[in-house]
Amino acid sequence: MISIRWRLTILLCLAVGALFIATGVGVFVAMKSLLGSQFDETLTAKARALITASEIDGGDFEIDLTVQDFAGFGKDGNDYFEIRRTNGKTFLRSPSLIDDEGETGGFAAFPVPDDDRVRIRDGKLGDGRPARFYIARFYPKDDKKGRFQDLYLVVASPTRSMQLQLALLATVLGIAGAAALLLMVPVIRLGLGRGLRPLDRLAADIGRIRTEELHQRLDTARLPAELLPVAESLNDWLGRLEASFDRERRFSSHAAHELRTPLAELKSIAELGATWPEEATAGRCAEMVTVANELEALLDKLSLLARADAGRQPVRREAVDLASTLAAAVSRLEAKAEQRGIRFETRVDGGGIVTDPVLWGTILQNLLGNAVSHAPEGSGIAVEASDGRLAVTNPAPELSAEDLGRLFERFWRKDESHGGHDHSGLGMSIVKACATLLGGECRARLSPRGELTVEVLWPLSPAVPTARNPEARDSDERAIPG
Repeated sequence: MISIRWRLTILLCLAVGALFIATGVGVFVAMKSLLGSQFDETLTAKARALITASEIDGGDFEIDLTVQDFAGFGKDGNDYFEIRRTNGKTFLRSPSLIDDEGETGGFAAFPVPDDDRVRIRDGKLGDGRPARFYIARFYPKDDKKGRFQDLYLVVASPTRSMQLQLALLATVLGIAGAAALLLMVPVIRLGLGRGLRPLDRLAADIGRIRTEELHQRLDTARLPAELLPVAESLNDWLGRLEASFDRERRFSSHAAHELRTPLAELKSIAELGATWPEEATAGRCAEMVTVANELEALLDKLSLLARADAGRQPVRREAVDLASTLAAAVSRLEAKAEQRGIRFETRVDGGGIVTDPVLWGTILQNLLGNAVSHAPEGSGIAVEASDGRLAVTNPAPELSAEDLGRLFERFWRKDESHGGHDHSGLGMSIVKACATLLGGECRARLSPRGELTVEVLWPLSPAVPTARNPEARDSDERAIPG
């Protein structure tokens, strides 16, 4: 697997290499244009010098030999010119061209100019050498008789020197670019190594964190801006993971405690009967059955939570009547509510919903039972039910805003001494698990007056044609103890 360092090295080398190539091509093209422009300017200057040096003396056409030699048109010169008439006949040639007859091949290849505009063209000399040609009409001064008004000048200068300069430039650019590319790989890799060092330190810091030391956090003071969001996200994740581990530890401890109490009672009753058989009365056996039923109910709750966590709890939706199911849940709690002087205020908006009757009954049983158990004596419980929402409100003077985060935690109780087998601390977590299975959510809020409202929200149901038989529903609701 290719590393980030090598991937970045390759990408940077390709990018910088492409930049070098583009820069080299740009420099070469610019220098070629500059040298060509300078070459043409020199060629034009030589042609104009010839035109300036031409004159009519005694009726004859002459060009100053000194100018010819100075401009490079002498016998040993590298530049050539030829003066031709518009009828195609050669009128005059430079000494360099006379000295080397093989150079005459390219001068007659260009068409006769039909105006006074200057033309500069690429071409070849007679021996095949590339050259630049200057072609223009000209009129010698002092030609009063008009004998030389049909002349045009062709000046040629070989481009070999310019091509050699361009070849040298291309060679220098190529060698310098290749050397830069070869040196660029270790330099870029070294720079990336130093630049990615904070990432290596971050990886090492993460590797040193152990499950038993989740309180540790990553040091973000020395991290670059690019890694800061990663470290902050990891610290946040570690905080959630630490809280989750703490909840699991508390859950294991509380589960062991809740299971140990009924088992200890069963053991003590059994030991009493084994030691003194006359004490194994029907009442003692009934007490053992009661403890066993309480233990079974606790195990059923834990089993429901385990199935909900694993996504294995079946959900069977059908029509359920809101008013009748709420009335049935309230009736089962009336005796306990009257004993504590608690009154119910119910308001139902709607006829029925489509839901799982077992999970719906479990929500009602646990939510209302929790309110009856923890509301102050002589207070009231307000219940609002409609399609998509169930809300239960009761006074909770002992709760604070900080407690809302742990309200749905398993086995959590505000007052550990307020226990008993009917207060295992699983009711609210079961309500939340059932709401999640039904595709909804459960949330709680505390008003400034100290009233706790627990809401269960779920998607709106389609039209409900009929409701189930309340008696059949009661049997389903008892399938999962509250």
